[in-house]
Order: sequence, then C-alpha cells, then structure tokens
Amino acid sequence: MADELTRYSIDTSALLEAFVRRYPPDVWPSLWETKLDQLIRTGRLVAAYDVLDDLSKRDDDIYAWANERSAMFIDLDHYEAQLIEIMAEYPRLVDTKTGKSGSDPMVIALAHARGLTVISEEGMSGEKNPKIPYVCNQLDIRHINLLAFIREQQWTI
Repeated sequence: MADELTRYSIDTSALLEAFVRRYPPDVWPSLWETKLDQLIRTGRLVAAYDVLDDLSKRDDDIYAWANERSAMFIDLDHYEAQLIEIMAEYPRLVDTKTGKSGSDPMVIALAHARGLTVISEEGMSGEKNPKIPYVCNQLDIRHINLLAFIREQQWTI
C-alpha cells in the first residue's frame, strides 16, 4: 500500500498503455496535463532515461509529451552499480538479438537504487524469460500495474 510519499519508476509499457490505449489525453486530459505533472514536479514519478529513448522510436504524441518533461528522466550514472548487478543476475532480461526490453533493466535498477515502486504493464514470467515483475519480486522491489497506480493516487476521470 502506498502513501503520499511513495515514489515510482515508470516503464515504457505503462506510459504507452495509458497514452495510447486506456487513458489518452482526449479522454482524460487532466491525467496528462495536471496529475502526472504534479508527481513529476515533486520527484515522485521518474523514469530511466532509456524510457525516453524507447518512446523516441515511436516519434509520436507520447514522445512529445515525455520530451517536454525532461526532469522526469534520470541518467544511468545515478544507478549504474545496481544495473550491473541486475544484468549479471538476469542477463536474459534483455533480448540481445532484437534489443527488446532494452530499458527494463534500467527501470528496475533505478527503482532498486532509490527505493521506488515500479509501474509496468508487463505480465509475470519466470527465470528462463524474466520480465520486470519477476525480477522485481526476486529483488523485493514493489511492482504494480497502471490501474493499481491510479487507484493508489485515488484519481478518477
């Protein structure tokens, strides 16, 4: 359970799911223009810089929104030691052939370094094909999905 001091590391999947599929700005403008911005301004919602890089590959409205919020994105040098540990323990977290899930270890490492809750839309997996929720569970990092995050904030449309 979260409180007003809970801080979050958000994954690309959660941003895309919210912006494109579930809560686009034309349906819930205050989510994008007020609510998330307030968490970003207070440092309670952050993302690994690699998440911005993931979004840049889409080159659409979600990237423009994110790019205007540069304070949200944290550089690797703030959590590099944790990233090295995670990649040593979970090398299959990233598909090196396709580059898929390239920001996932960074999202987890940032949360691990700063004691954050991870927000992602990835499903549970196992040791052979680890995803964010599995690694978070193994490292005792709290993980929630987008809907749980919105409910914690007690936001409504």
